[in-house]
Amino acid sequence: MVAGTHILINAGARHAEHLLDHRAFGLFVAELLDTLGLIQVGQVLHPFPGGGFTGVVCLTESHLAVHTWPEFGYYTCDVYLCDYTRPNYQLTCELAEAIKTYFDSHSIKEQIIQR
Repeated sequence: MVAGTHILINAGARHAEHLLDHRAFGLFVAELLDTLGLIQVGQVLHPFPGGGFTGVVCLTESHLAVHTWPEFGYYTCDVYLCDYTRPNYQLTCELAEAIKTYFDSHSIKEQIIQR
């Protein structure tokens, strides 16, 4: 069995508008997953009154979750891929890097866990 890779990101975002727009994030993620060959089986994105959103994307390979706080220019993200039929590390890193780029991240705190 191949270990799964779980990446936890806490970061500031220079693209404040991306912290507000759950629809744009959903479209971005759908395209990104398609590009990376990952399979989305469900997506829930919930906007909050006054700004910010929370979202979870379920994948056959596991999940992606994001929570935004535009009032603080901040977001958290949780990316976990555990497809036991292939190595996950590089693909998980690519997914996490694309999300950090999307938000134009800074002051990044990141943990990588092999599970």
